[in-house]
Amino acid sequence: MNIMKDKVALVTGAASGLGFATARAFAQAGASVVLADWKEQYVNAAAQLLKAEGFEILAIKCDVSDEKEVEQMVEKTVAEKLFSSLFISRRSTHMN
Repeated sequence: MNIMKDKVALVTGAASGLGFATARAFAQAGASVVLADWKEQYVNAAAQLLKAEGFEILAIKCDVSDEKEVEQMVEKTVAEKLFSSLFISRRSTHMN
């Protein structure tokens, strides 16, 4: 299925759970997918799983509660020539 061909999905909270499932669904639909999460190790691992399935994936560490990090996330997406034609925000809260 390629209904999302030539589209980009940016999914926050994408390292696990619903965010990861959403990212995988967009990839399966043909989109290039940017995975963003505040847990760098986990978002990188999630990206490797999807890349191993043959999908075009970019992993970015981003805490969506930090405006500067969100700006950097978008800048990196554009720098990688993944122009955002679709933006999905799944804001998660975290507690230490």
